[in-house]
Amino acid sequence: MVSSADAPTTRPPKAEVRERLLVAAARLFSTGGVHTTTLDEVAREAGFSKGAVYSNFASKADLVVELLRRETDAALRALDDMMLPGTALTSLPDAVRRAFEPYGPGQAEDFALMSEFRSQALADERVMVVFVEQRRAVLEKLRGLIEQVFQGGTVQATGLTSDTLARLLIDVALGSAFDSPATGEVTPGEVMGEVLAALTRAAEG
Repeated sequence: MVSSADAPTTRPPKAEVRERLLVAAARLFSTGGVHTTTLDEVAREAGFSKGAVYSNFASKADLVVELLRRETDAALRALDDMMLPGTALTSLPDAVRRAFEPYGPGQAEDFALMSEFRSQALADERVMVVFVEQRRAVLEKLRGLIEQVFQGGTVQATGLTSDTLARLLIDVALGSAFDSPATGEVTPGEVMGEVLAALTRAAEG
């Protein structure tokens, strides 16, 4: 009779293994950096052997690229979930503040991970290609969202084109996260709300 201790261990589905490795990598890369984090450490953090990493990713660069795509997909979904189109111009700053409230507590870790992506992109041309592609996808999604919110009247309402406003809001979000240790508890959503309120004040009048 085979005891429970001798019974073969059921391996998690491949998709679950891959997801756990990505979650572990995101956590370690954001706290310790990509360069100093080993694939052994990623495997241990996820609860697997190093072989599990190599059965899913060809290299650390491959893991970084896949994680970059995963994080970008999450950002694109978050922009869709904000449901800002149809918001009245006078209510837009408060709507942006509310939409970004869930992302305040994790902003430091998220920015640290984005900084690591940028660093790896500068060091590896293959990563840079994907980095540029993914950041452009976020910019284009936000630009399209702005076009919907302002119904094609972005310049009339803010004095800026939809492309420039999208770039400005991204810069505000990243800059707020970068400077958060020095500037206090003000979240990117609050800063973006203030920027939009200032830009649209003339149009409201």
